[in-house]
Amino acid sequence: MKRILVIEGSPRVGNTSTVTDWVLAGLGRGVKTDRLRASELDIHGCRECLECEKSKKSAGCGQSDDMLELYDKMVDADLTIFTTPVFCWGATAQLKAVLDRSFALFTGEDLLKGNRWALVITAGGDHYDGADLIVAMFKNVCRFIGIKYSGQHVVAECPSGARLRRDKDIEKQARAFGRELRRNLAGK
Repeated sequence: MKRILVIEGSPRVGNTSTVTDWVLAGLGRGVKTDRLRASELDIHGCRECLECEKSKKSAGCGQSDDMLELYDKMVDADLTIFTTPVFCWGATAQLKAVLDRSFALFTGEDLLKGNRWALVITAGGDHYDGADLIVAMFKNVCRFIGIKYSGQHVVAECPSGARLRRDKDIEKQARAFGRELRRNLAGK
């Protein structure tokens, strides 16, 4: 059974969570999903203390917060899906803290070997109004650490609330992305 870790970056349950629900529905059954909201975790920003560089077999972070548990979940996941609305032309502060602190996993010996990362992004503007910058950031991180980037699903000019939930085209596209991720995990 494939393990899916979803790290939700939005500070509230809203549009991004709705789209993520549809992506996960598209993944279908036979996967074990662990879904965490970064805003509900106690995760401090990276201090660049470089404690993580002293350990090659584990994350070895010098801070003691909820990120320590998240490291294990990230290492064990076959696919990690990061979700975020666009905030000020980038990912939310909560998700950026998770990404920055993930550096502790990058210094080890193949701690994320075999893992794949994907993105779900909602944006009030178009694809080039911050979503493109988030995608570029994650692609570069994946390239740097040598793991498979499995793509992104961006809902640009995302309607809000009930309008989003009624939009069958957006739902259909999100579910299709989930099916694409499933095929990707199966190696097809």
